[in-house]
Amino acid sequence: MKKRLIIVGSGLGGLSLALRASSNDWEVSILERNDTLGGKLNIFEQNGFRFDTGPSLITLPQVFAELFEQCGVEHEHLRFRHLVPLTQYRFANGEQITYPDTLPATAALLERIEADRGRGYWQLMATAAKLFELSSRTFFESVPTEIPSREQVQMLLHSLRWLPLRNAWGNYARTVDRHITSPQLRQIFYRYPTYVGSSPYRAPATLLVIPYLEAAFGGWYVEGGLYRIVETIVAALEQRGVRTYTSAPVTAILHRNGKVEGVRLATGDVLEGDVVVFSGDATTVNALLGMPAQPNKAERSMSGVIYLLGLRRRLPTDVHHHTIAFSSDYRREFDQIFEQRQFPDEPTVYVNVTSKTDPTTAPQGCETVFVMANAPAVEGKRWEQEMSMLWERINGVLERRGITIAESDVVVRSVWTPERFERTYAMPGGAIYGLASHSYRTAFLRPTMRHRRIKGLYFVGGSTHPGGGTPMVILSSKLAYNLILRYEVDS
Repeated sequence: MKKRLIIVGSGLGGLSLALRASSNDWEVSILERNDTLGGKLNIFEQNGFRFDTGPSLITLPQVFAELFEQCGVEHEHLRFRHLVPLTQYRFANGEQITYPDTLPATAALLERIEADRGRGYWQLMATAAKLFELSSRTFFESVPTEIPSREQVQMLLHSLRWLPLRNAWGNYARTVDRHITSPQLRQIFYRYPTYVGSSPYRAPATLLVIPYLEAAFGGWYVEGGLYRIVETIVAALEQRGVRTYTSAPVTAILHRNGKVEGVRLATGDVLEGDVVVFSGDATTVNALLGMPAQPNKAERSMSGVIYLLGLRRRLPTDVHHHTIAFSSDYRREFDQIFEQRQFPDEPTVYVNVTSKTDPTTAPQGCETVFVMANAPAVEGKRWEQEMSMLWERINGVLERRGITIAESDVVVRSVWTPERFERTYAMPGGAIYGLASHSYRTAFLRPTMRHRRIKGLYFVGGSTHPGGGTPMVILSSKLAYNLILRYEVDS
């Protein structure tokens, strides 16, 4: 008799886990509170404009290929396009840097802006390369809160040769400052911890692995939009008989005598299961278990303010697929977000124009524009009351950095605030990445993937191990499935 697996939430982690389990004779049901599958990796379409509403960049595309190949899913139609150049950076002093994508171009840039031909930059990259090699053999292959197997212990011991002895164990920003002299290159490096919703001034230096991944493996876009990944997985799940339910919020995870029994939906219906996997913010699960809320000791990651804009005309050619308009005072910006808990006076603004690379995402002669600024995750804050202020500050930065979005050109508009993130995805304060990576504990000892008191309850996704970002979430599904096999099948 097939074992019954219930997945609460249909984010990329939950969908990937469903794909792995359904490939191995499990009876799988997915319950999604919203009306479309995909969680934060989702889609908005209107009047011929097609927007990805969540992640906008793929790193480590081999992780996706491995998932599809292991599960026997046809994926040749998914065209991963290497973005060259990847990002243009615009600074308050008027300077612009198009970040290089080859070693000769990087060397030429460093020759121009860095002391000693960028020796410190290469030292940082060498440290980050060791961190990646160490992580890929240990952190990405096992769960720190679980007793390792003999094979995992052997791999850990073998991998110690990759352990960096210098530069990886201090504060991120201070480590960057010791190695890089150019204010512009420093600010580019400071941005990378925001990929996991964290401040560069409070994050550990081990997050240097993020700029290394981008430099070593590049940044990628999926033609037609990143939601094509979700569509591919969902099509495969349908072929395997996986039951997916949308507009089906779960109000309780049922358990008795320390063992999970199933879930109760908002309709009152009960779905029984042998294993339940929660694919949401792991710190919120106690509300579904009927247990007291977990003490909120760790700081939550950033949220964001997003404008999805369909323009009736094209932007100038000097606006790239990915463009960053930096604030003039980065430290003040993060102090306002994490200390003062307010939207920055002058936010750094990320602009993603997919139609520069993929004309199919907009009507002919038009532009699909995704605009985002970081914001604090403040529970209960009424962001909708500050809409005019938010756009005034964001658009002001864009104007000062030479990017003009005329109001008369906007024919489609959809706005996401932290309040909307919180309401849509049940994320406290709209924190996109769960807990902020402001210590080694929160960076590497994320909320557990297996509930310690309730057998059969597991966690998957960006809020748990190994962390945020699409490739990490897919690795999370692999680790969660291995735990399920270990404790629910092999035990």
